Amino acid sequence: MGLTKWFGRVDPTGLSHLPMKGPAIVAVNHTSIADVPPVLATLYKAGLRPSVPCHRDGCGVTHGHVRFMASSLVFANPFIGPLARQAGMIEVGGRQAGAAALRAAFDALDRGEVVGIYPEGDVSATPDGSPRRFRFGVGRLAADAKAPVIPVAHHDARRIGSGSIGRSLGGALTSVVRRPTIKLRVGKPILPDEFAGQPLRDVVEVIQDRVTDVWRSVSGSVSGESLPRLDLDQKEKPL
Repeated sequence: MGLTKWFGRVDPTGLSHLPMKGPAIVAVNHTSIADVPPVLATLYKAGLRPSVPCHRDGCGVTHGHVRFMASSLVFANPFIGPLARQAGMIEVGGRQAGAAALRAAFDALDRGEVVGIYPEGDVSATPDGSPRRFRFGVGRLAADAKAPVIPVAHHDARRIGSGSIGRSLGGALTSVVRRPTIKLRVGKPILPDEFAGQPLRDVVEVIQDRVTDVWRSVSGSVSGESLPRLDLDQKEKPL
C-alpha cells in the first residue's frame, strides 16, 4: 500500500462513515484497474485493512478489515494476483463461479465481516467516468444479508492509467512523474430499512443512485440526470 503514494495523490472525505466491523458492504465505482490501489490504500489509512480479519486486540474497534470481490482475471495476473490473494479477496469467475462467489461473500457477511464490491463488474468506463449500470450481485448481497451499504466514489483514477491491465500498469509508471490527484468520498451508509422488502431491481437502483450521487459530489457533475431505471427484461447478471 505504501507504493500507492508514488503514483498519485488521494484527496479523501467522509472516511468516518467507514465501518470497522460488519456485516457491511462497501460499494465503489470502477473506471480502471488503476483505481484499486488508491481506493485500498485510502481504506487502509482510515483503518479498514484489505485482508481477512485478524481477530487480534482492537479488531473491529480500532481497526477493521475488508475483503473485496475481484475478477478471476485479476487473480490470474502474475503481478497483481499474489496481491489479491494476500488481501483476502474473493475470486469471481463466470456465471456458476459468480454464484459461488456470492455465497462466499454472504458467508463472510454472516460472520460479521466487511465485504467490498465493484457493482459495475468491469472497467468499461463512460467518457466522463460516471458510474455505469450496476449488476445484481450488490443488491442480492445487501438484501439477503440485511447489511448496510457504504457508497464510495472517486474521480478520476483513469488519470493514473486506464484500459487493459497492461496499459493501466504502463500508465501507472508515468503517473510517478504526473502525480495526478484522485478525489474520493465515502457517503453515508444506506441502511437496510431503506430497501427492505423491495424487489431486487429496486434494491440495486437505490444503491446505484446513492453511489452516483457521491460520484457527482466529487466530480462536480451536480446537474446530471439520474441513470435510467433497470430494464425489466434485462437478464440478471449476479456480479
